[in-house]
Amino acid sequence: MASGSNVLITLFLSIALLLMGATFAPMGAFLPEQFPVAVRYTGAGLSYNLGGILGASTAPFISQLLVDKGGLIWVGYYVSAMALVSLVAVMLMQETKQVNFNQT
Repeated sequence: MASGSNVLITLFLSIALLLMGATFAPMGAFLPEQFPVAVRYTGAGLSYNLGGILGASTAPFISQLLVDKGGLIWVGYYVSAMALVSLVAVMLMQETKQVNFNQT
């Protein structure tokens, strides 16, 4: 944003929104399939909202601490580290189509 170039700002925002769409698009199918049918929407709703609350409350707090202690570059390191943690978590997920959710 500090570049002052409308082209660079538009390019940055376009890439950011594309990546955001790639992240949020599969969640609508992925989250509900993690739970048995009887609790599917409750489980998906709770996991999505609690994840959002915890992530949305801690990330800005930690980012501000990092800016105060070491400068803005540390926020980039923090975001990169959290992206790596997310990538590892996604890579460790298993397919659920063979999971038997039969209730006894």
